[in-house]
Amino acid sequence: MPAPTDAIAGWRPIDAVAARFVGWAVDTEGSSRSSALIRIGLAMLFWSRWAGELLLYIDQSPAGLFLAVNFFMATALLFVGYHSRIAAVWAGSVGLAMYYYFGFQLGHEPWTHHHVYLLAIAALLIALTPCGRSYSLDRYLAVMRAERAGLPPPAERGNLWGLRLIVVQLSVLYFFAAFDKSSYAFLSGARIEQIFLWYYAGSDYPAGLAWIAIIVSVAVVVLEYCLAFGLPFRRSRRYLVLPGLAFHAIIYLTLPVYTFSATMALLYLAYFDADAVDKVIARLQGIGLAGTAGEEIS
Repeated sequence: MPAPTDAIAGWRPIDAVAARFVGWAVDTEGSSRSSALIRIGLAMLFWSRWAGELLLYIDQSPAGLFLAVNFFMATALLFVGYHSRIAAVWAGSVGLAMYYYFGFQLGHEPWTHHHVYLLAIAALLIALTPCGRSYSLDRYLAVMRAERAGLPPPAERGNLWGLRLIVVQLSVLYFFAAFDKSSYAFLSGARIEQIFLWYYAGSDYPAGLAWIAIIVSVAVVVLEYCLAFGLPFRRSRRYLVLPGLAFHAIIYLTLPVYTFSATMALLYLAYFDADAVDKVIARLQGIGLAGTAGEEIS
């Protein structure tokens, strides 16, 4: 059942609002191609962040080898899309084990950062989508079975409630990131000054830095609040997508938070109507749609 990408649009009686929200949240079906792209991107981000640390010769303890084997098996299956949803749960579980057990319990500090948690949760949430019905070995095998049975290929469609949960996760993340910065320590520019001096200027304090830091600090907080409340809605999203992506591109290039920035940019796909994404892909590749196209991305 196609449904708009807006959770609630305008004021309606409470029962109509509730019905519309339920339709948006759990009753929406659409193309599986955007979910598949997120699945593939998450596997690549897992490798980009941890593959070099988990090669089999690095930690040859039983726990280290067990973690490495599970990591590479789960992410390889996630990438090629074989038993895709199981692979997503497997990869997400490995990520949470790295975050909670190896990170906090065993004291491996680099694995306690928020980007580790976000990657793991994103993998678990993508398991709630039809992420294996497109661009996957699962899809290839399904098409082969259909051809042998003389049937048309299965539709590349499914329930998209996992994408809705990703939208909620991102909005919560943006809100609490802004809320955490809504203090004098950040809004005064002190934290921005500290970051700049640590990574770029050393002990040389540039002239005018204080005012620039205040402006940047306030702009960051305002933008994060706007992204938290505006991105889920189509009318405001059109004005926020480019600033949001630019924001993550800037911190990707200037600060050591590249995994987090890349993950956030990838998960922006969840904000858009899946059939509209399908329509764009079909237009670019000159191929057929996975299903009925929805409203255009805007």
